[in-house]
Amino acid sequence: MQRGAVPRVFRILFCAVMLVVQVAAGVAAGAPGALRIGTSADYAPFSFRDTAGNLTGFDITVARRLASDLGRQVDFVPFRWPDLVAQLEGGTFDVAMNGVTIRPDRAVSIGYTRPYVVTGAVAVIRASDRQRYRGVADLDHAGVRIGVNAGGHLQQVALRQFTHAHVAPVSDNRALPDLLQRGEVEAVISEQFEPRTWSGKQFVILGAFTRDRKAYALAPTATDLLQQINDWLAAREADRWLGDRASLTPAQAGFEALVAAIDLRLQLMPFVAAVKRRERLPIEDSAQEARVLERVRTAAAAHRLGPDDVAEVFRVQIEAAKAVERSAPAPSVPAHLSLEAVARCRKQGERSNHRRAGPLSAVVG
Repeated sequence: MQRGAVPRVFRILFCAVMLVVQVAAGVAAGAPGALRIGTSADYAPFSFRDTAGNLTGFDITVARRLASDLGRQVDFVPFRWPDLVAQLEGGTFDVAMNGVTIRPDRAVSIGYTRPYVVTGAVAVIRASDRQRYRGVADLDHAGVRIGVNAGGHLQQVALRQFTHAHVAPVSDNRALPDLLQRGEVEAVISEQFEPRTWSGKQFVILGAFTRDRKAYALAPTATDLLQQINDWLAAREADRWLGDRASLTPAQAGFEALVAAIDLRLQLMPFVAAVKRRERLPIEDSAQEARVLERVRTAAAAHRLGPDDVAEVFRVQIEAAKAVERSAPAPSVPAHLSLEAVARCRKQGERSNHRRAGPLSAVVG
């Protein structure tokens, strides 16, 4: 890239993202029938039951407002974390709104909206153990028992982070603070927001030691509803309704959505590599790359952006993706997973998160 091109690229990105957030506040009426919202009801502050047994939480409030704005009734459908993907694929509910973490292994089977919050995994210990466990690494020893919600993202995090300690999955996420308080485990794994709801407990939080994005999850075929929700989220960011989320300006929220799409795309590359190896396909496809860059230039010109500068942004993404494919360990992939399916997941995320972002909505092959 020529000298001075980097500032131009950032200006291009800024202009493109500003287009993302210029979404009309009104959202087209949804299809008739109730909007079925999947919830585990065990994950405060996102979705849980209060002392009277009523369903409450940030995502419950958002779901009710979303359904109202779409002109639909809302129907909350329970799910268990280990069954999240299967229930979405099976059509048990339309949208999971429950603090779902964006993960590439899930993205090959489900679709994600633009992220609405960023958080991170933490370890929670008893205050009386503060001198014994000064940091997260101090927990990774034989004999240390660590509780974590079974089947969710944090179980994977715990198994990856604590290879020497005993990780104990717990089927009821709500039981974790009591298990810790009773001394049945030395620590529990949560995320930054949840332990703040554990009132009356003498706990200490260690971390965060990951950076995770939360989004709403849909079946991969629900492209129209996905777009409606993305437009609605962008509009709500602009009118500052999303509460703590409003700590980000609309432009910043647009950038976060853009970065999330690029990040997820790179995380999907090991899956692409695995399928290519299985099908004995080359990593590099120069003809496809040329077609993509030509589409990018055309879209950039239509939005009065520098075609060559925008194409350079995408060329760098393509090179980074190929580097990941060549070097990252290939995960095991199901036999039915095809290159087209992975590409569809990638395109869906890019189109939804880059909505109205001009040439940044072009498909990167």
